[in-house]
Amino acid sequence: MNLKTLRELKGISRKDLAELTGVSFRSIQDYEQGHKELCSAKAETLLKMAKALDCSMEDLISDVDLSCYKPSELGQSRDVIKSEDKAFSYDYADEARYTLMHKDTEVADLVFEAVTGALVSVDGVFDDTLLPIGTSGASEYLKAWWHRRAVPVTQGHIMKILDKIGYLTPQAFLLRNMGLSLTDDYWVRPFSCNYTFAQVNFFDNDFDDYIGASHFAGLDPDGTSVDHDACIPSAATGGDVPKSWICMDKKRFLVKGTKSGHTQQIFNEVVGAYIHRKQGKFDFADYQFYTIDYGYGRQVGVSSEAFTSKELEFVRASDLIRAGRRQYPGASDYDIFVGACVEGGLEKTQVEAFLDYQILTDFVITNTDRNYDNFGVLRDADTLRFVKMAPIFDSGNSMFYDLDMSHGTLDLRDIAVDSFAENEIGLMRLVKDPSILDLDKLLTDEELGKVLASSNRTPEEVRILVTIYDKKKEALFKFKRGDAGWLKG
Repeated sequence: MNLKTLRELKGISRKDLAELTGVSFRSIQDYEQGHKELCSAKAETLLKMAKALDCSMEDLISDVDLSCYKPSELGQSRDVIKSEDKAFSYDYADEARYTLMHKDTEVADLVFEAVTGALVSVDGVFDDTLLPIGTSGASEYLKAWWHRRAVPVTQGHIMKILDKIGYLTPQAFLLRNMGLSLTDDYWVRPFSCNYTFAQVNFFDNDFDDYIGASHFAGLDPDGTSVDHDACIPSAATGGDVPKSWICMDKKRFLVKGTKSGHTQQIFNEVVGAYIHRKQGKFDFADYQFYTIDYGYGRQVGVSSEAFTSKELEFVRASDLIRAGRRQYPGASDYDIFVGACVEGGLEKTQVEAFLDYQILTDFVITNTDRNYDNFGVLRDADTLRFVKMAPIFDSGNSMFYDLDMSHGTLDLRDIAVDSFAENEIGLMRLVKDPSILDLDKLLTDEELGKVLASSNRTPEEVRILVTIYDKKKEALFKFKRGDAGWLKG
């Protein structure tokens, strides 16, 4: 847990950390997901990571969850809270009182560190049942939830933007925006005000997402050009690629860009949506190409309509699994998630069928990033009962989008994934019903090639990707016929 927290505070990706330390991406992923114990790593490995993250080896292996602490307590002042250009002074005793709200119901009294936006203390809980999932009990759970709720430092050039407009941390930006999001109905109300949810929520009230504009158009905002009185959902939007929320015809659309020039990511999203549309089995984010023009040149992305509302909240698998690990130590994450869904009101067969389908469709397009934030359930915001599985979304990290394929060969036998298992083979072993995926309704080679041809891939690279896609389909045909010998590899 601490490795991921310290890495994100530093603002670097797993790939960057691997390059800085010489530790493989796969090992870093395993350490962060708990598949391997970092405390058992060689001292040389710990020393390299500590040096790269500017922390102590003890911080990395400590049992204390550092994500629940404020930046000034983490010894990260050189990287997180240092700035010589701010007009305000850093008085860490300056604290602000807020009330955690769920719609218009008071849930808890909170105290924040005003400058960094860190949650300092939970002074009282009014309704334990309305707390965010997994935060009941120790106050550290709610502190960690608040830390994770903020836009990650790895998203685009968010830290450069926030620094320019005067916010020390993503949590400070989140606090300024009252913790509001387009994911659920939680928010924090300043202690001395009487705002209502109807007045502030993003589902009913329009907004101008200037942070999203900065991400896409390369703007360089400053404190004088930003409307600090306005709230925007970017403060609580997750993921690493640049994103912008758009208000259109009383609907909300999320527009996604690409990371580090990997334009194939947005085309992968369209491929995934194309597959789900042809299958017609489960809800999905219907990604469409979208061109943004803020007056600084056109930027191409993909857009999809929000699948949440005031009445329907998104609960991430990560929240269910994190809470379940404490309740059922030793159980697999897969079983914990299925059990939590059933306890929330869903049918077990429905959940397992969805997971089967998601694993199979991810396999055929080699989506390696089905992490626990990238799927979940939808719940009724009033009854808190689960309604259905959330639509499938986020397939951008597919089809080797970030790899140089000029050599023409790729090892398909042991592809690492960020999900219920360490690799694709392990995930496929969890599938109970291969027939849930209609193999006759997958994309044809021609359809796939046509979409990818518009990305930044060369014709030869597109040919290689289509060849890999064929091999994946062949493996699925064998799997459906009962030939699972390749799963032993």
